[in-house]
Amino acid sequence: MRTTTTLGAMACALMTIAQPKTDKATIQWGEEQTEKTTGTYGTLFGQNDDAVHMTFWKKDDLFIRKMTADLANAYLVPVDLKLDKKDLQLREAMVAGDHIILFAERYDKKEDLRTLYMRSYRESDMVPTGPWERLAEFSSGKAYAGGFQMDVSPNEEHILVSIFLPYDKDGAEKFRLRVYDRRMAPVWDREVTMPYTDKEFVVEDLRVENDGDVVALGMKYAEKQEARRMKREGQATYDYHLITFSADGTHLDNTIHGGDRFLQDLTISLDKGEGPILCGGLYGTKESNKVRGAFFMSLDPRTKAVIHESYQAFSDDLITQYMTAREEAKAKKKAEKKDEDLQLFEYDLDEIIRRDDGGAVLVGEQYYSYTTTVCTPTQNGGQSCHTVSHYIHNDIIVVNMDPKGDIEWATTIPKRQHTTNDGGYYSSYTVGVKGDRLHFIFNDNAENLFRSAGDKFKPMDLGGKASVVTMATVSRDGHVVREALMDPEKRDLILRPKGSHQLADDRMFIYATRKRDYRFGLVSFQ
Repeated sequence: MRTTTTLGAMACALMTIAQPKTDKATIQWGEEQTEKTTGTYGTLFGQNDDAVHMTFWKKDDLFIRKMTADLANAYLVPVDLKLDKKDLQLREAMVAGDHIILFAERYDKKEDLRTLYMRSYRESDMVPTGPWERLAEFSSGKAYAGGFQMDVSPNEEHILVSIFLPYDKDGAEKFRLRVYDRRMAPVWDREVTMPYTDKEFVVEDLRVENDGDVVALGMKYAEKQEARRMKREGQATYDYHLITFSADGTHLDNTIHGGDRFLQDLTISLDKGEGPILCGGLYGTKESNKVRGAFFMSLDPRTKAVIHESYQAFSDDLITQYMTAREEAKAKKKAEKKDEDLQLFEYDLDEIIRRDDGGAVLVGEQYYSYTTTVCTPTQNGGQSCHTVSHYIHNDIIVVNMDPKGDIEWATTIPKRQHTTNDGGYYSSYTVGVKGDRLHFIFNDNAENLFRSAGDKFKPMDLGGKASVVTMATVSRDGHVVREALMDPEKRDLILRPKGSHQLADDRMFIYATRKRDYRFGLVSFQ
């Protein structure tokens, strides 16, 4: 036993020394800071050419922080989330041109009213340009009480406030669209009542385009009798709809028929310029949580007409790329027994990275969660039980599609991230684009840097001797190189991928913690 421990320690030491540090990126670190002084980092909600904007919290108090491109603090300003001595809850913060706009909500239990407010501030110094303004309100007493959703166009010229109106059970799906300019002056306003009940149609996303049109992505489910027939025949019981609403009161409905494919996780990408509207997703051939291929669709931004639509299947080699020999054999045997294709399991499409030629790179990740109940006996013969929430973030899938929707190449990036009772705070990844390369950054286990396809990968190590932040670089032909982003002596730094973001100048803004301290950094890709 002692010999094994000594050899293990030697191997870990050698692994730390030999850790392949990348030469494809450098990091400029800001000063080390403490949450006690600055508050807790919330989200990065905006950026311009020379700064980023973030929310910070000190207990229940909100602060807006601006940091310059050299990681200097421009301001850390408290925001008064009170109106008439009553608390407001922040719903959204966004940058629109030279203004920062905050949206906040209040529920009046006595009056049974949900109200949305807005306040605008100068981006340069966070000085308010006016008081809180009421944008919308409704009574929430019905079975489905509604809510609010906000979005800003890619060119920051239009802002959308979507109001999901309350409705009774089995009532029609309805919502209100209000589009404003960057100064929050009204542009157009429209109430939409869908010709379907709440059980038949679900709005998945609402986005505002550069010209002020609104794109809605929704799922239309078949009626009960039709759904039973389709299920018996192995077909999906739903279709996706991509609906465009315009200021003149018209709308265009593009139905995406999956047929015997189970479409899932469709995502919209809008261009800052005049590029096409892109819609991408994944699909399975048996169930809606399994993945066999990718879906890709492009639309003309002016006419909303479909330019191209395609389904592309993944190869078996891609699906089994980072399985062990035993896992691959088991997966193939299971598929043969069920007479179905090999498929991936529980993948979400996270992002569509636009190519200059009209193609796109689809990026997804295996993610799922589950709960377990742990019970231990007590001294009096009873049981003490508690629930554990598990969060799984595993392999990343990268699919490069040409303008016609054909797959040029597809690959996976291996990682194993399993945490409990933390919401996956340090899991997942962030991605940066530089030229024709993609750089994926995530917390990992240093032993995985020496492993390849067919090997069993180790779970992420946070703060231990095998802790490492990995950068996986994907070249223009789909080749993946995995290296350590930081020097071995910085292995106690833990990245928060969901709090990191690529800036307009191609650098990556990252947030990393060390015990109770934290620091921001800027990654420059070579």
